[in-house]
Amino acid sequence: MDSQARARLDELIERLDALERKVDGLEGRLTQLSSPPAAPPQPAGHLPASPHPRVPEPAEATAAMATTPSDAFDPYISDPYASPRARQQWPAPPPGAPSTPARAPTEAYAAPQREGNVASYLLSGAAALLVLLAAVSLIALVWEQIPDSWKVGGLGLLSLGMASAGTTLAESRPRQQVAAATITGTGGALGFVTIIGAVLLMDLPAPVALVLMAAWGFVLLLVSWTAQQFFTAVVSTLGALVTIGFACVQAGADPGQAALAWTLVGGYLIALAAVCALLPHYSPRMHLAAWLPTTSMVVTATALVIGPAGLLSAGSPIGVTLLCLPAVVLLVQAHHSGRLLSRAAGRYAAAWEWAGVGVALVLAVLRFGLHPAAAAGTGSLTAVVLLTAAVVSTAALLPDGGETPWPQNVVGVNLGALVGVGAAAVAVDPRLLLPAVLALAPASAPLVRGGRSAPVAVLPSTGLAAFALASGAQPARDTVALVLVAVVAAIGLGLWLESRLADPPDSLPARTRRLRTGLLTAAAWLMTADLVVVLPSLLRLLAPDTVAAPLWAGACALAVSGLGLFTQGCTPLKLVSGARAGALEGAGGPRTPLVRQVPVIARIGFGLLALQAAATLAEADYRAHSAGGVPAAAPLVVLGLALTVAGARLLLPWLGRTGAALAIAVLQSAALWWSALILTGVPPTSMLVTALVLASGTACIVIGFRARATALRHYGLTLVMLVVVKLAVLDLADGNSITQILALLVAGLACFCLSLAYNRFAHEQARRARPGPTRAMPGPQDQPPPQ
Repeated sequence: MDSQARARLDELIERLDALERKVDGLEGRLTQLSSPPAAPPQPAGHLPASPHPRVPEPAEATAAMATTPSDAFDPYISDPYASPRARQQWPAPPPGAPSTPARAPTEAYAAPQREGNVASYLLSGAAALLVLLAAVSLIALVWEQIPDSWKVGGLGLLSLGMASAGTTLAESRPRQQVAAATITGTGGALGFVTIIGAVLLMDLPAPVALVLMAAWGFVLLLVSWTAQQFFTAVVSTLGALVTIGFACVQAGADPGQAALAWTLVGGYLIALAAVCALLPHYSPRMHLAAWLPTTSMVVTATALVIGPAGLLSAGSPIGVTLLCLPAVVLLVQAHHSGRLLSRAAGRYAAAWEWAGVGVALVLAVLRFGLHPAAAAGTGSLTAVVLLTAAVVSTAALLPDGGETPWPQNVVGVNLGALVGVGAAAVAVDPRLLLPAVLALAPASAPLVRGGRSAPVAVLPSTGLAAFALASGAQPARDTVALVLVAVVAAIGLGLWLESRLADPPDSLPARTRRLRTGLLTAAAWLMTADLVVVLPSLLRLLAPDTVAAPLWAGACALAVSGLGLFTQGCTPLKLVSGARAGALEGAGGPRTPLVRQVPVIARIGFGLLALQAAATLAEADYRAHSAGGVPAAAPLVVLGLALTVAGARLLLPWLGRTGAALAIAVLQSAALWWSALILTGVPPTSMLVTALVLASGTACIVIGFRARATALRHYGLTLVMLVVVKLAVLDLADGNSITQILALLVAGLACFCLSLAYNRFAHEQARRARPGPTRAMPGPQDQPPPQ
């Protein structure tokens, strides 16, 4: 008995076993039907049990088994060797026949969980790899004995045979898709190996090899469309990557043929993009058909990143065009694929794909712009072309809108991609900061129309690049001027974007509202940093021998403080329009605090203004000892004192608290003494400085009594005691003179007067603290508690 007959006999025995199990199940069911009436009620439509059960005929038993729900889980009901026509569903019962309630399958016939094809395709890929390795090993074993023409021809015939066999298997046996895809993919990979072998063994010209590789890739795409196999498209993508890599290697090995090779690559990319864009519309039954354009985008992005940078060495616009052509193709593909994925695979798939496009553009700008082989100006030209392509792509997103996910799912990622491309362009050439800033405006427009406030903070942050430029090597004056204009444009565009910002809906969560307000506040602080730090650093490069930079910085700091920057929720528009002018955080006025503790933002503002005042006075001190002299330093001294007053104003409502009082007193007194030293040029140990310290202490004592600030009075008393020590110890040690004698008399008289004033103010304060008598006699309920 041969093996086929034995297999049929085994199958027949298995069917008889299954039939026996069915008969046993039918007997159990008849036993349940003949049970007594006390059984639970049967479902509607169930036939009542007969008192005399009848044993069904074999045909009826067969029909009953055909309608049993467990048939769907019996692997022996259908014949796997039967033709497709014979494998049909069992006929449904006639409409008039009584229905039998469905029963849940038993544990023995539980429905198996259906697994995905991930593991199957992984194993198929592994099988294809092993087959390729086996073929390579076999060829290596007998390589020297085989003629070159036989080697190439044999591999070519094998690849064609496997591709056609896989396609035939996919059409004839739809359930063998994994095996068919494995065979087809292996044949496709062998086709690319054949072409490369022809180049290495038979000296096939590189342009001809590129054309053959492209043609074979298109053949595989058509096979994928015919057999409805996405796996074959993946193999075609891998082959296309091999083609691009081969072209890049040939362009590097033969620079004279680089332009021709990359021209062929550009045509191949355009044709591949067109084919992959059309296939999803004609392959509705293919699984993952919406991802077909993405496979070609991988090839285009690879060609953009690894393009032969040697084309830039000649400085020809043709080389720039050939290298930037894949970027244009990639952006067009991104628009088409984004629409497909937004409808089929969800909004996040398109966003991730767009992010990949942005990464490829950034890498291309950096590689071509900073390549050492690029001619002068060619790298900047490449960066400009790629930035322009990104801006045009962004402009194509603006007319779209409505309720569809596209393009709302990619506008945020597009802004991030454009920021990356702009930053890369600035790294190549700082003069491109202005075009990069202007490019962010159209990318931000869709976001602010949707109520997102992030772009308002993104534009002023471009000042960081300008500050890095000003802090680095000495740039050219025209570059500094362009960067300064870019910073001013960023501030203006940020204000314009906030004016176009849509109002948040009432249903917006509180957390999102706080985030929106926080971003707008950050935008206001970034604009202030541009005005106070970035622009003065650029002005210092343009006019190094003037006081324009420190005057601008101090004036801007003083202005934003008065306009209400150091208040909660201050946005750029509120700052510029003066809506918060004169406002104090946590206080209704200079003498009416609304909270007990000094707000954190008031402390930050005081510290920043004190730091700016110190920087201004330091610049004044430098100018006073330089060629400008005191006249050049006088405006800076006045500005520094004004900054200290503005900082003290932020803490003035809490003058009665120790920390605030000491901070105000120390800042004001130090600024006063330093200003006197700058304007007079006297040493710190002079009598003028001693008189100022004594006057400062006296003022602190008087103001401390008026404001009932104990810490302020103690600080003033400390200053007076320091003056006494200085006069009694240091000045007398230098000898006696009429000036020292007069200084001692004046200081003693001042101390005596301060003592009288201190005593009087102390008694007056104690008297005010005690309750005074009243004219009316107090009632029992008004009697004060016993002391």
